[in-house]
Amino acid sequence: MRKHSIVAALAILGGFAPIAQAANIVPAHWSSISRPGGEGTLRPGSGWDVGSTPSNAVSLVDGVFAPESQQWNTGSYWWDETQTVSPFQTYLGLDGTFTFNRLVLQADNNDDYLIEYWNGATWQSAFTAAAVGGYGLTTRDSGKLAAFTTDRFRFTALNGDQYYSMSEFQAFGVPEAGTWALMLFGFGAVGCAMRQRAAKLTTA
Repeated sequence: MRKHSIVAALAILGGFAPIAQAANIVPAHWSSISRPGGEGTLRPGSGWDVGSTPSNAVSLVDGVFAPESQQWNTGSYWWDETQTVSPFQTYLGLDGTFTFNRLVLQADNNDDYLIEYWNGATWQSAFTAAAVGGYGLTTRDSGKLAAFTTDRFRFTALNGDQYYSMSEFQAFGVPEAGTWALMLFGFGAVGCAMRQRAAKLTTA
């Protein structure tokens, strides 16, 4: 099949070839952030005062990543576990129930962050954003996960130096059945147009 026939087929469709794109649903669908309080306080003499900004839990759900390797307590939701309850757990509620298969967390590099989801009866582990090398706010991607359905997440920081921060959480929804049907229809239409175009070229 010649390249121009594929282009022609797409042109015939007016560019109608829907691709099911997984979307980060958090910025548009988060409804609540519950946390124990006590965040945003440094230990005396910590040395992290320079560059520090007030802890901001909403940074977790705004859809914007901080620059990679930015200081852990700059523009993030951060806390010191030694000055708060332990474990320090944060709950993120959604405005509905969604199905997910990929999670991304940007957080302080030298800690582990357990992300769990509520299945209607118990908390289930979804992804552990493990400690990584480097410095400061670092992004960890779960890759494709077995699909799960939930209306809330729980975050628990573990290990590390007991200074923790999270600066962005993204949860990618699985396209709904209607979207898949539209995508398949689009592929079928493209194939039909390509065959018609090929037939015209053959008989010309």
